[in-house]
Amino acid sequence: MLFIPVSGTPLLMVTKSLSRASDESPLENILPLSGRKALLPLLTDHGYGSLKRVGLELDVLPAAQYIGLGQQFAQAEFIDISPTIRQLRMIKSAYEVKQIRRATTVVDTDYREIGKLIREGMPEIEVDGLLASLARRQGHMGTMRMRGWNQEMPTAHVLVGETGTGLSCCETPVNGIGITPAMPQGAGFGRVVRNQPIYIDHGVAINGYHSDQTRTLVMGKLDATLARAHACSRDILKHLESVIRPGITAESLFETARQMAAESGLADHFMGHGEGQVRFLGHGIGLEIDELPVMAPRFNLPLEENMVFALEPKFIFPGLGTVGIEDDYRVTADGVERLTLTEQEILYI
Repeated sequence: MLFIPVSGTPLLMVTKSLSRASDESPLENILPLSGRKALLPLLTDHGYGSLKRVGLELDVLPAAQYIGLGQQFAQAEFIDISPTIRQLRMIKSAYEVKQIRRATTVVDTDYREIGKLIREGMPEIEVDGLLASLARRQGHMGTMRMRGWNQEMPTAHVLVGETGTGLSCCETPVNGIGITPAMPQGAGFGRVVRNQPIYIDHGVAINGYHSDQTRTLVMGKLDATLARAHACSRDILKHLESVIRPGITAESLFETARQMAAESGLADHFMGHGEGQVRFLGHGIGLEIDELPVMAPRFNLPLEENMVFALEPKFIFPGLGTVGIEDDYRVTADGVERLTLTEQEILYI
């Protein structure tokens, strides 16, 4: 548990492992915490026993811990500082951008290598496993972190043909059906088939920081409708790359993309279909895969320099499959920089 006073030195209180925290944390005051009930005595010993106002991350703090803290600090007023923390994390430091760049390099290598390994008839879950192996060998920490309640994200969604149109509970435009209702998303038992889209949404986390990228692959030739939709995805990204700069709102990016999809006659398939259609175009990335800003209606916060986010225009066609592109971007002083490296084209195997 980290305690940050209004003034003074923060206290990092650790139940396990104190020795590792002491070795790895740059903080000065690292103290042993024998259990949650020991929190008040420990803070009292350091002059913080009569707190009046305490900020907590109430969007992710379990209710049982909240109740327990209320019992210990009965005199304190608890304030939700989650919005403030999430807003602070929108602006990335040079160190954070460096970690995300490292992650984008791994993802690019994975896309270049996976095309050499995919074979006709190969199950989606085998392609998924190969991607995980490629990523882990380059330092991917093995998990993707999400803040959203009851949301989980595997390292990749590998979906072939119509399996890419399956719906689930995941708050993404493309879900897949997975291999079990216990994890109802991502790769399943569908197999690579010639002339069907192989949709791969692949993420990597390096030193805690994420990259998130999607590409469409095909063995053979893509259906004309899907190829046209993929071209629309590319056109949307190219246009947004030309207009993004500090001051433009996240909401306007979604609206621009929606209009471009509608003008191409693809509105019913943009960012999902039917009840699975979502109303966002992209999301911030960093220590979590679902950070701010969100490119969505009513998110009218102006973009600022060093915000980092993913844009993911995608199209879903029941009976045919899913296509799209997702890339990561950093807002610069006068525009935007694409951080992901893979070409924005259909990848032919």
